Amino acid sequence: QITTLINHKDKPKRSDKTLQAIQRVGQAVNVAVGRFVTVGEAIANENHELKEEMSVACIEARRAGETIAQLTDVASLDHPESDSHITIFTDKTGVVKAARLLLSSVTKVLVLADRIVIKQIITSRNKVLATMEQLEKVSSFQEFVQIFSQFGNEMVEFAHLTGDRQNDLKDEKKKARMAASRAVLEKCTMMLLTASKTCLRHPDCESARINKDGVFHRMRLALEQVIEIVTDSRPNGENEMAPISIYSGIKEFKNKVEGLRENLYFLSKETLSTMLEVILEHTEDFTDSAYTSHEHREHILELSKQAKMELEQLVSVWMQAQNQKTKDLMEDLEVAILKTCQCMNELKREVHSAATSLAADLLKYHTDHMVLKALKITGVEGNLEAVAEYTCKLSEQKEQLVEMCRLLRHVSGTEPLEITCIHAEDTFQVTGPQIISAAETLALHPSSKIAKENLEVFCEAWESQLSDMSMLLREINDVFEGRRGKDAMY
Repeated sequence: QITTLINHKDKPKRSDKTLQAIQRVGQAVNVAVGRFVTVGEAIANENHELKEEMSVACIEARRAGETIAQLTDVASLDHPESDSHITIFTDKTGVVKAARLLLSSVTKVLVLADRIVIKQIITSRNKVLATMEQLEKVSSFQEFVQIFSQFGNEMVEFAHLTGDRQNDLKDEKKKARMAASRAVLEKCTMMLLTASKTCLRHPDCESARINKDGVFHRMRLALEQVIEIVTDSRPNGENEMAPISIYSGIKEFKNKVEGLRENLYFLSKETLSTMLEVILEHTEDFTDSAYTSHEHREHILELSKQAKMELEQLVSVWMQAQNQKTKDLMEDLEVAILKTCQCMNELKREVHSAATSLAADLLKYHTDHMVLKALKITGVEGNLEAVAEYTCKLSEQKEQLVEMCRLLRHVSGTEPLEITCIHAEDTFQVTGPQIISAAETLALHPSSKIAKENLEVFCEAWESQLSDMSMLLREINDVFEGRRGKDAMY
């Protein structure tokens, strides 16, 4: 609406219809500002430390809104009755000035409100942490139940605040990281309950203590990550450096190669060589993996070799073209650019096929959850030897799934999906050992209902992550096939 007012064409004469329209816009702006400021003032009253700043910003906004309404008020204009067309906005600079003041004061109100929201999330996190510390130290069931009930309420409040924040975030990467952290906290709350109860029931059991400590540690990390995202900070000033994926490497490399059409001098041949080296180093994650098929490995190695040759040819023609731009050389350069990009596309297709076919095979193979079922049965039987045998099998399974997530991350296609792959890798990495410690506790106390329930909870988390992987695989294939844009699964 403000843009409409400021962009109106400066005609000396206007019809009554136009004037009425301008007046309506001016009044609408004023009413909208009034509503907005009312909310700002309510926030100011609840937050004393920012009350003064917020009140000043609200007064400024209200004043600017009223000025705009006055400047666009037809009734207040002096105009000769004989003329049905009148001049308006003799003071257009006044409207521009009022609009600028309005936008800056509205921005101030938003920034202050945002600071308050961040403060609420930090305060909520601190409450959760304090209660977690109490939960870690309790020694009686009765005390645990009381504190856990308070902890539950605090987690619900934290979930609401962070959920709203997640929806407000514009950065897709932050959104995905926030979703991953919140998923960890949600799942861990149930784990914390059963792991703590098991520890209280069997206070001298080492595997029960290890199991419980793992949950508390994971929750603290997730809480920390939420605050990092909300405050846009990293601990110890470190930069957030996600390892580069093959996809993003290829995309950037192709952009640079195609840029040579416009400008032969904007980058050095060393830059291109280094970029290709980095991509090919990452393909070793596939060629060194025990789970990559012989056929895929051979194709990736062939394409890597070809990519080096295509780049050599490109650099040779490119250097000649820098010295003399003949028509023939420019045509040769175009051919070299196309061949290099074509080779990179084939490499991209090959690693995609290697990662997704491995994932599809593994997910299919593990859908029966045989190892988890066997751990539950042998645990209840108190068969320590059999539990040890199946925990080895679960460790192997964990290694396969972690490797699968690493390879999928290289081909995920969007940053949010990359983050989802990293989250899945962490989940398998952490949940595997937790299932093992829960199974050992059950095998040592086979008649313990709570130890049995605890193992169930960790197995469910594993199964749930496996079914999430099937969805993630579909998303990755959809992005690759161009069936969807950049929005990702949260």
